[in-house]
Amino acid sequence: MTMKYTNKIALLGLFAAPLMLNACNGDDPVEGDLAATETGDGDGEGEGEGEGEGEGEGEGEGDGDGDGDGDGDGEPPDPFVYLDNPPEDYVRVDRGGMPGINSAVITSKDAYNAASPADDANGDFLAEITTNLQALHAALDEDLIFYNLTPCVVADCLAQAGPLLVPDTLKIDYAEPAGFPNGRALADPAMDIILTVILLDLDAPGQEELTTLVGTNPTMNDVAFLDTFPYLAEPN
Repeated sequence: MTMKYTNKIALLGLFAAPLMLNACNGDDPVEGDLAATETGDGDGEGEGEGEGEGEGEGEGEGDGDGDGDGDGDGEPPDPFVYLDNPPEDYVRVDRGGMPGINSAVITSKDAYNAASPADDANGDFLAEITTNLQALHAALDEDLIFYNLTPCVVADCLAQAGPLLVPDTLKIDYAEPAGFPNGRALADPAMDIILTVILLDLDAPGQEELTTLVGTNPTMNDVAFLDTFPYLAEPN
């Protein structure tokens, strides 16, 4: 009897032990979960939301302030951009000492504008000047003769116009009276003088002067020039 009772107690103990162990093991996770949940919900969410929102708002405001300071408070961009390229990077796009030369007797106008007076003196454009002078005389000589003017032979035109046109510069001689082609005043009939030199025989009687064709074009501006700076007449 005692033996059977003892065996029953032992068997009950064997069955109870796992239950107790499971209960203990089960209790620990529950407590751990509760602790974790409380800690996680409290500390975790509190710290997460607090730090997250705090940092997020801080960075957002920081970006906002940065953009605001950069765009609003900074200096405005300079409207002028000054390049510092070396001179050889640039190409001259226009030049002219004598009016009308590029328009009347030069064919390669871009090359002429990019060239220099040294290129003129070297004879770089002499061939096309000659060709264009021949074309001008072929077109205009009959009209000149009709008006009792004596056109020059192209070779003679080149000889008398050469010192004036080549190189293409505006020359000044202090020993000579001022006025085109020795300098140029605003009212000087520059184009009439240029046409005289390249079209007429200056050795012919009655047309020895450079001013022979003056009056072919208007002799004055429609509004008088000013006597003081800027000297040009008011636009009208």
